[in-house]
Amino acid sequence: MGSSQKRYQTHAKRAREQALRERRARKEEKRAARRANSEQADDGSTNNYQRDVAPVMANKDFTLAKKTKKLWLTEELLDDEDINLMAAIADTIGRALGMTHNSLLITEVAANGSVLKTFASATAIAAGEIEDIVYGDTVGFYFDDGGSIHWVTRPATYGNVKSITGNPRMYGADPQDGPAAGAPRALEGFPVHWSLYPAATAASAKDIYFGNWNFVGMREEPALRFIRDPFSVDGIVVLKYSFRTVYGVLIAGAVGYGVHPSA
Repeated sequence: MGSSQKRYQTHAKRAREQALRERRARKEEKRAARRANSEQADDGSTNNYQRDVAPVMANKDFTLAKKTKKLWLTEELLDDEDINLMAAIADTIGRALGMTHNSLLITEVAANGSVLKTFASATAIAAGEIEDIVYGDTVGFYFDDGGSIHWVTRPATYGNVKSITGNPRMYGADPQDGPAAGAPRALEGFPVHWSLYPAATAASAKDIYFGNWNFVGMREEPALRFIRDPFSVDGIVVLKYSFRTVYGVLIAGAVGYGVHPSA
């Protein structure tokens, strides 16, 4: 290879290295310029984006609690029955499980939900106080179209609210109230579920619950355990069953209750 060709290759290599250094320098200048800009305009344009509030993340403990129950079945019942005993037992256990879940749900919301309304009276819910719950800013922020916004109260409490008189009757002719509407019970357009676990109307009682129940979490072990015990009690077969579950309010403002004053 001639000396002139070697010199040409050396100059070409130096030129490529110089061009590479210049490109790197330009990129670093651009990065420095971007870092110098504000976060609202970090793309170097004239746009000014408002920075959103960072989400607050927290842990919620869901420690499973064991729930147990038992049925006593006589040997004669097991031997002599001529009906579908197993179906009756399954129905009894299913109802017990449902009642347990209802109790845990209401207990959790009563302990960790929000006070949506403190009623004026210790013994009644007055006209307009239902609207104060529904249209309050606390729970209203969590409304959605997912069908998860409901009331829970006792039948008697619901009846007392529906009987509030006005011209016309204030809550007795709710447009969503009736089997034809697909919602047998409703207040202010939101479905009502009956349960005996909310307290009866009285001083200091939390007698009506409302909110977006999607913000109440539930953890459940996927096992329902049965033990058939024919030995503990003479002449009795004891059917023991248990499961583990827990409920927890995830956002207090999303669900809560109305409460009566102490006097």
